Amino acid sequence: MRRMMRWVLILLPTGRRSWARFRWAGVMEAGIELGRRICVNGIGGKTSLSRALGAALGLPVIEMDALFWLPNWVERDRDEFRDLVLSRLAECHDGWVLDGNYSRVAPLILPMADTVVWLNLPARSTVPRLFARSLRNYVQRRRICGDNYERLRSMLQPVWWRLVRGPGHQSRIRERLQTVEHSARVIEIRSYGQLNELYGALGQDPVVHRT
Repeated sequence: MRRMMRWVLILLPTGRRSWARFRWAGVMEAGIELGRRICVNGIGGKTSLSRALGAALGLPVIEMDALFWLPNWVERDRDEFRDLVLSRLAECHDGWVLDGNYSRVAPLILPMADTVVWLNLPARSTVPRLFARSLRNYVQRRRICGDNYERLRSMLQPVWWRLVRGPGHQSRIRERLQTVEHSARVIEIRSYGQLNELYGALGQDPVVHRT
């Protein structure tokens, strides 16, 4: 793994209920071993980062949104969704990158993970990017969440969700990381500057992956 600079690294050993924070000033020459089972959580760039991690580490990327949403934005049955996610993970014997936040499966997956990358980015930074992404998806007719497409009437939904439900969502991620027993390394990314450094450490151009 290439050099990684000035992040906030949060380690949560098994059974601990409090955060242990470590700040790096300068360059970590040895880098960090992310392992072969990586969860990407949070808001604002999960899928782009998951794909970059998969490309850099040679791992398959599993997008939970693509598994949850059936065509025409129909939700998959919750039990079927859980079983499908676990089945896909079991098929990836050499490791995986899992993109998604679904609380109904997270407690089952977290104990399997080597690393969790948590995008805990400020709303003032994520909201403009979420709107721009939705607009691009709509104008360019990009396929998203499996076999679905952005709808004009719901283009502002990601922005509303980030502003209204996003704070509670991020709090629940923090609570889960503190209460579910696991041994994963947790890397919390708090700014797009830190996220760009991560892309650089992976040998990826952050502009290409910008949300």
